[in-house]
Amino acid sequence: MLAVIALWLLQGCAAVTLQPPAEPEDPVTVALLDHGHHSSLVLPTAAPDAWLRYSYGDWSFYVERRINPLQGLAGLFLPTRAGLGRQSLTGSDLEDATATQLRVPLEELHLLTVPGARVTALREALEGIWQAGHDDREVSTEWDMAFVEHPEAYTLRNNSNRMVAHWLTALEVDVSRLPIMSNWKLDSP
Repeated sequence: MLAVIALWLLQGCAAVTLQPPAEPEDPVTVALLDHGHHSSLVLPTAAPDAWLRYSYGDWSFYVERRINPLQGLAGLFLPTRAGLGRQSLTGSDLEDATATQLRVPLEELHLLTVPGARVTALREALEGIWQAGHDDREVSTEWDMAFVEHPEAYTLRNNSNRMVAHWLTALEVDVSRLPIMSNWKLDSP
């Protein structure tokens, strides 16, 4: 049993290959942000030079900053309250906006070209969650983000990297497998 668990965890460290659609209709650029241990996604808004960064994580650990070993273990093995984070970015250049406006470390940025209609649908779905929890949102000056409760519980099997993988799949990006760790590799079409 321990060998199976060890193999499963080791598999979680291997790179996840992403392949955007070859010729997306109404192409739009989005950014997958690799922060080292977790990931987030940046989508354009309907307004020019405006972007929204979305992240997902354990509420106690990520939002309330209760960082201790017991809290970390609870977030891995038990379903816990989850948060959807949102940050507004501005600027005509997406790479520059992420480089200058993030308060979290950024190890790697992956630009992906995807169908515009899919971006709009995903952004509207995430904004629906955002609006539903807007009155109870928590603002984090440390992250320069605001958070609302996400309806899906956080666990090791439903962490930030897996949530971002689901979001990428909604954008018609072929994701080789659902990741545990943030380790992305872009495979151009």
